[in-house]
Amino acid sequence: MRQFFQGGDAGSAETSLVRALAGVAAPMLMAAFWIVTLAGKLSSWSAAGIHYLFVLYAFCAMGCVTTLQWERLFPERIDFLVLLPLPLRGRMIFAAKLRAVAALLLLFLFSANIFGTLLMPALTGRRLLTAMAAHAVAVFGAGAASALAVLALESLVIALVPERLFRYVAPTVQTVLVALFLVLFLRMGVVTEGLPVLFSSQGNVTRWFPPLWFLAAYEVCVGGAAATPYAHLLARQAFLYLPILLACAVALYPTAWVRRQRMALEGTRSATLRDGAVWAGVVHRTVLRTADGRAVFHFMRQTLARLSRYHVGLAAYAGTGIALSLTAAVKVEVRGGSLHVGLIETGAQAVMPLLLFWLVAGLRTAFSLQADMGARWVFRLAGLETRRVITTAKLFVFSGCCALIALVVLTLAGCGWRGVDLALQGVYGLLCAVLLTDLFFYLEAHVPFTRPPLPGRTSLPMTLAVYIFGVPVLLLLMVTLERWTGHHALRVLEAVGGITGVHALMHWLRGLPSHPASADVFLDELTEEIQTLGLSG
Repeated sequence: MRQFFQGGDAGSAETSLVRALAGVAAPMLMAAFWIVTLAGKLSSWSAAGIHYLFVLYAFCAMGCVTTLQWERLFPERIDFLVLLPLPLRGRMIFAAKLRAVAALLLLFLFSANIFGTLLMPALTGRRLLTAMAAHAVAVFGAGAASALAVLALESLVIALVPERLFRYVAPTVQTVLVALFLVLFLRMGVVTEGLPVLFSSQGNVTRWFPPLWFLAAYEVCVGGAAATPYAHLLARQAFLYLPILLACAVALYPTAWVRRQRMALEGTRSATLRDGAVWAGVVHRTVLRTADGRAVFHFMRQTLARLSRYHVGLAAYAGTGIALSLTAAVKVEVRGGSLHVGLIETGAQAVMPLLLFWLVAGLRTAFSLQADMGARWVFRLAGLETRRVITTAKLFVFSGCCALIALVVLTLAGCGWRGVDLALQGVYGLLCAVLLTDLFFYLEAHVPFTRPPLPGRTSLPMTLAVYIFGVPVLLLLMVTLERWTGHHALRVLEAVGGITGVHALMHWLRGLPSHPASADVFLDELTEEIQTLGLSG
């Protein structure tokens, strides 16, 4: 179990596990407490809407947990290299890993649903045990179905995707899954408002939407107006597909296991990453003219490309950004048992800053996670200048932002936007990218992936405050800027000049002797440790 949350220092596995379980359990604990405390007598459909909140949370939370633990649910290369030479049977290793995976998923499933199961039945009055059983069956079933479906999909991807493409396909699938689950949860109100229509007619939404199956099971067990004849059909469908998902996961997992074992023993071509001619022919002659800049740039690029743990983190950030962008820009309505999707033009203005924020934040978080501290001495002996290192890191992030801006502009062009609006979106995106890069890397003073663990430096409340309040402030700033400038060329130039001035000011402040980046980037390392490489004594 520790392997799922193993960190760099002693005790970090237990701490990470407790934090993860608390993070999954806390939202529904608070929701159940306030609903029980403040809710009065509810109608059948209002109660069904509250039940849907808990069912959907269990479905989305377990789907995200299974997706983000993708690599840890299957044996890693080090597992096979260490365990296979030992006098252990293959079946014993397989059974141990399978038990660990089952224990992990059950632990999260229990944490996500236990408080709602204990508190929510208090709203029903007399039938306390019946309501508790109905709640447990619905939410635990929804969570189990989501986890099994994702596990089966992951096994299928591992078994079928060629090795040279797996490094690209796996993060893409993870990003899509995270975005899908978050969009479902953020758009919960659309389904809640349409429950009377969805449970009274046999539409495509309810037929292929698993959370509604388990909500129907909830309402059938509790009874009431929401338990329509069609709800009884959906409830039977829920418990028909749950064993099917279990069978698919159990059948596909051994196939993925064999594929991972072969990749571990024979090696994989995805581990080889060669510099293309474009780097030496274009980038090296323009923006990366110094040797230390090229070394740091390619060190970041290859580290992100090769190590799967960074793929998982970046997939989580990318999925969050995509989900929030879709929620802001796309409207969904339920009409006659089917979904109707449309584009919100005013909400589309928030797509660019949202995606850029989560891209820069994700890369900044990835850079702060150490890769191999044992190789850190190389950068010390190379005599890197801290300012150039941070400038290269910012250049790397800004290049990623430019690629994202181009992709968003092309997408908006496909949606029918005009040339002037597309050009303005590109300008606003570049301004937002410059501002975000300066803000996130203002205090940075280390080579990416080489920062040692600093106990007591990480503040979870401060981090949450940055994301909770920083995103709305950024959106308000960029949307206000877009509306103020409009199509006036002079105002656009004034906005460009203002952001350029802020960038120049922050660049000047970073050059002051009192700034952390002015100090030696490896000042906290002992010279003896570098000279001996940790091999003495």
